[in-house]
Amino acid sequence: MAEKHDKELLSRIESLLTVYRRFVEDGEGTPQEESLVYGLRGLVNVANMILRNKIMFTMEPWHAIGPKPSLSRAGEMLLRLKDYQNEPMPPYPFIMAFYSNGFVPQLDTILVLAALRRVEMDDRFRQVSINISAKSLRDADFVKVVLGRLEEMELLYHPEHKIIFEIHESSVELAMSRKVLELFRSVGVGFAIDDVGMSMDDVMRLSEFEGIADYIKIDRHCVLGMPEDPNNLVNVMSFIRTMLPETVVIAEGVQSAEHAQTIMRDHPDIDYVQGLYLPTSRRSFQTDFYNAGLGYKQGIA
Repeated sequence: MAEKHDKELLSRIESLLTVYRRFVEDGEGTPQEESLVYGLRGLVNVANMILRNKIMFTMEPWHAIGPKPSLSRAGEMLLRLKDYQNEPMPPYPFIMAFYSNGFVPQLDTILVLAALRRVEMDDRFRQVSINISAKSLRDADFVKVVLGRLEEMELLYHPEHKIIFEIHESSVELAMSRKVLELFRSVGVGFAIDDVGMSMDDVMRLSEFEGIADYIKIDRHCVLGMPEDPNNLVNVMSFIRTMLPETVVIAEGVQSAEHAQTIMRDHPDIDYVQGLYLPTSRRSFQTDFYNAGLGYKQGIA
């Protein structure tokens, strides 16, 4: 099975390389040349990592702070590219080189297939969110290929597994197909809305996923904002509970166990926290979180 999907992945990478290489050649001498070349290098490195069976994703955990977490091992899959010398290659400019030039669903298809391959190969990735653009959910090829792959995985027969598509903010103007969303839900996929604040775009995004979204991730700028900011956490939580009252909420950008304790006390309906500076070990976080709580109770934190 893995070999079959490696061939599917590599075939799609080869096809995109062929098209994108011509695009890069046409961009020689333009201000975009450096960005385009970076994208080409990144796609070559994706192929190399797949061929060499290198780990291309890490997980940033969703740490539970609510009393009854629905998922015990959830986390966001993060792309971690390395070049042929094993040097890290920042993924954001690689992704944006394709997104900014009309290759959104082609790249998303490759990255989602690669992520699902990692889920199958690594037992640590049982409950994961995978970032995609809303545009890809409007692309027939992406839907056909990814839906077919998910059907083969038979998630409904493995309740300990959970795949969540984390819809980022790249394409808020596109209306979602309710039929397509339901098709993915029918094979066990959940949906998370990423980087939610209080803009009009956020209102549109949340309304598109009414009755579909299972999870809401609050933008780190809101989580870290000052109380006097209109986009503060109190206002964002009120907005979310008005729009989608039943969703599970994750606060992004949380800085420490003490910060997580503050969030739990002030916003008990936030279920998980996530942050670059939090431990990757769930046990370590829970220990720090418990100790931070003791400090608050004793008046020393």
